[in-house]
Amino acid sequence: MPTEQGEDDAKSAVFNSPPLDSDMEILGYPLARIRVASNVPVAKLAVRMTEVTPEGKSWLVSYGLLNLTHRTSHEHPSALTPGEFYDVDIKLFMVAHRFKRGHRIRIALSESLWPLVWPSPEIATLSFQLGASSITLPLRPAPATEAPFPIPVLPSTAQPFAGMMGRPPEDAAHRAPDGRITVKRDSPEASYVVPDVGTTLTRGGSESNEITEGQPNSCVWKQESTGGFKRGDWDCRSRVAYEVTSTPTTFVIKESLKLMKGEEIFFEQEAVSTIERNLV
Repeated sequence: MPTEQGEDDAKSAVFNSPPLDSDMEILGYPLARIRVASNVPVAKLAVRMTEVTPEGKSWLVSYGLLNLTHRTSHEHPSALTPGEFYDVDIKLFMVAHRFKRGHRIRIALSESLWPLVWPSPEIATLSFQLGASSITLPLRPAPATEAPFPIPVLPSTAQPFAGMMGRPPEDAAHRAPDGRITVKRDSPEASYVVPDVGTTLTRGGSESNEITEGQPNSCVWKQESTGGFKRGDWDCRSRVAYEVTSTPTTFVIKESLKLMKGEEIFFEQEAVSTIERNLV
């Protein structure tokens, strides 16, 4: 789940409403209409909407994101003209939410949204014309009376492979003195026995994202997943991994696959490929 947004808000252009006089409900797609210019040909725009408590805590409500080179077409992107202003519409994710009385609505604009999306090829500075920019909220008038909507919850015994969830993933973030930031998620290996056939299924893995502040092409995304099937003397395991890095013009993808029969390597393959960034 998203953490408190204060750290990201501090690195964004933020706009706060006055404290709300009463609760406000929204249901649907918030729409951001922004007039924006960039100093480089390739840039993004991220729009986050948060609810700010009287204590100053900022909690994510919805967000939207646009590669500005896709402002008129996803099929035929076009580079930005540095310094030229463009009007763009960004539809935020659909949301049902009630803002509380006394809280504020915050809109935060930023060029980056790491590690959710890959950094642009070079650092971009965005400029906004605020008089031509707006946020439209899908207000939901509260009915005079409204019965609560029941949400059924299935017992764990009714959920196939529930045992394979194991422990929740372990998230950790680290900031090194040199500005290197690492976000890592470890999923401890878990297992599940299929009752009808007695096969034990296992899975686990890890994922990490790293980047050095001020160096967009220092980003590294790694993931490794393991899985297995075991019954009697049948014991097969797999390990798949990839690593993604970039230059200003290309993505570099390293992939590996290893299949095991017991302790014996049955199949092994590695590959390295490059993909043009194409205004990404």
